[in-house]
Amino acid sequence: MSSRPESKIEELDVDDIDFPIPTERPSTPPPQAIPIEGIRIGQSLPGMRVVNDASKFKDWICLYPLYFDKSRSLEQGRKVPLGKAIFAPHGRQLSVAVKQAGFNVCYEPNKRHPRDFFNAGRVRVELFNGGGPVNRAVDSRKKLMMVVAEKMALVVMQRDREPTLQDLIDSGAMPMLPGMGPGGMAMDDEAGTSEPGGSSSAKASKKSTKTKKKGKAKNVV
Repeated sequence: MSSRPESKIEELDVDDIDFPIPTERPSTPPPQAIPIEGIRIGQSLPGMRVVNDASKFKDWICLYPLYFDKSRSLEQGRKVPLGKAIFAPHGRQLSVAVKQAGFNVCYEPNKRHPRDFFNAGRVRVELFNGGGPVNRAVDSRKKLMMVVAEKMALVVMQRDREPTLQDLIDSGAMPMLPGMGPGGMAMDDEAGTSEPGGSSSAKASKKSTKTKKKGKAKNVV
């Protein structure tokens, strides 16, 4: 007879591991931007409180919206049958579905799956507690996803605002490349930036052109 710790080892999944790259830079989130460091814990619906320490939840099972995406194949990351998947699943919707399924949930709004990079949001679920399953009828990740998939189809709610390129740079999810200016826009090396109207040489060139045109007009008269 296998022990409980062995059953937890079987639930280990590579998607539960946080890889160090890319590194998240601690920063103050810009106004109206997606929360960067906050992790929302669904203690009750609809409210969620925010904490900054995720160490308490590191052993919880991770779920991503990708697992329930009807537009993806099994090879592309979907993990539930096509008949139970939905179109355009998102993190907030997933967190509510897990809570409605009767599990404690930790919502990490800034985490994302490498195969679904622009769909932010990851959910951690307390599947085991004290060496055994929280719900004896749901004692594996596969069973959990099947239960959550049924709830996902019933949860209708607005997704988080789509991250802009600057949001991704500020959060550390995307590095700023050389020559990239504020807002992720490429900087023009030839355009002057010291003055709003352009460089002094450009202004001098325009002035010289105007002077020549005026002189030519006087000669004609």
